[in-house]
Amino acid sequence: MIYTYRCYDCEHEFDASQSIKDAPLKKCPKCKHLSIERVIYPPIIFSKREPTTIGQLADRNAKKLGKSEISERENKRKAENKPAMDQARVELNRKLASKTEAQKQRYIEDGRI
Repeated sequence: MIYTYRCYDCEHEFDASQSIKDAPLKKCPKCKHLSIERVIYPPIIFSKREPTTIGQLADRNAKKLGKSEISERENKRKAENKPAMDQARVELNRKLASKTEAQKQRYIEDGRI
């Protein structure tokens, strides 16, 4: 790991590559005083950045619109198919209602009316 150290006497700041098991350094390489300590910095966190150009913004919006357009088409297709399925059920029930018990039984077993 790379640790950053700062001398509080001469304000010299430097980096040192050490194992995590190594003891911290104590002596400043510049002024040779025993007045250094490790500097603790907050961790670096990478996040998805916002688009900075018109092209990046257009790409992001196109991806979002593409997903919503696909879901809109699927919902529309389902809504269009529902009345057709309902109508098919009504017609089937009407046909079955006019059949005899033997014909209904044959439909259940074979799928023929």
